[in-house]
Amino acid sequence: MKWVMGYSAALCVLALIISQSIIIPTFFTPFFRWHYNRAETAAEIGIDPDDLMHVTVELLAYMRGRRDSLHGITAEVHGHTERASRTYGDNFFTDREITHMYDVRELYDILFMARNIALFSLIALIFAMIYFRENPLLLISRCSREVLVGFFILMLAVAGISALNFTRAWDIFHYIFFFHDADQTWRLTRFVDLMINMFPLEFFISISIFVAVLITIFSTLVVTFASVYLHKRNKK
Repeated sequence: MKWVMGYSAALCVLALIISQSIIIPTFFTPFFRWHYNRAETAAEIGIDPDDLMHVTVELLAYMRGRRDSLHGITAEVHGHTERASRTYGDNFFTDREITHMYDVRELYDILFMARNIALFSLIALIFAMIYFRENPLLLISRCSREVLVGFFILMLAVAGISALNFTRAWDIFHYIFFFHDADQTWRLTRFVDLMINMFPLEFFISISIFVAVLITIFSTLVVTFASVYLHKRNKK
């Protein structure tokens, strides 16, 4: 029983690390500003940089459930494109983009839910360990170290395979998580669906690296703490 509780708690820790490592960069607006400045996105689209950040903030608000829809977001776009020299008085985003982002929001709803379930489950398991007179710190340290090291090895393998052909890996990701999207609305057209100009493939490569770094940092902290604690306990 104690090992069932221990490994269940370790999986909760892993779920918390993964979910937060995805959530933090996704909603970290300085990262978007850095990306736009590096890629000169505002100039490429033909939009004021402040308007571009306004559109981004509203998009992130929608993904967090703080905005009901992407309709009503406006911005002036002036450039030599198919959507150029006009004001988007009704919508900045096209219907195709809005449909795709609805699916993305559903995924993030699941991610937030998974994080919350993992957190409350971890707390419940700690109380259960105490009830059964087990040492929660000892069990979680032992099991988390094994689970996180195993996951880290798996993550390195997946990252290595993805690095060989990130475009193919990105398509496979969409086939897996957007399997019900028969129209493949994630396949946007540059300068028609401006979201693809805002977030080209290079953006997702950067944010994937950001996520991987956070997972590595959080996992290393947990494994280091667990190892130090277990080492001191064994010496006693």
